Amino acid sequence: MTDNKSINTRDIISSVANTGEVKGSISVNSVKNMTPEQRQTLAEAAKEIQQLLDQLSETYPTETVAEKSAVAAKAIEEIEKKPDVKGKVLKALKAGGVAALMELTNNPVVKILTPMLESLLEESK
Repeated sequence: MTDNKSINTRDIISSVANTGEVKGSISVNSVKNMTPEQRQTLAEAAKEIQQLLDQLSETYPTETVAEKSAVAAKAIEEIEKKPDVKGKVLKALKAGGVAALMELTNNPVVKILTPMLESLLEESK
């Protein structure tokens, strides 16, 4: 019998989870626990990222991992060029985390963009 210790964060929001031994740290950011301002910032940043990825996906192919990586790199370049967008994205990342922001973004490039956004957040500290 295999112990399945994976937990879907949606299942534990507003409840208690017993996971047994946990090594490292667990961070759960719930949109429900955010202030209205934080939710608005998160939604605006997700919309900005979605629009940017959609625009880039029209110009650049996104069929292969390499092509998706190139689009993700271009997206980061564009975010860094626009201080207002970068500030909004960083504020949203701090409020809700990368997972919450990416959950609101529907694009195949988003999985590759996620670690880049985490790096952007780390650089801002």
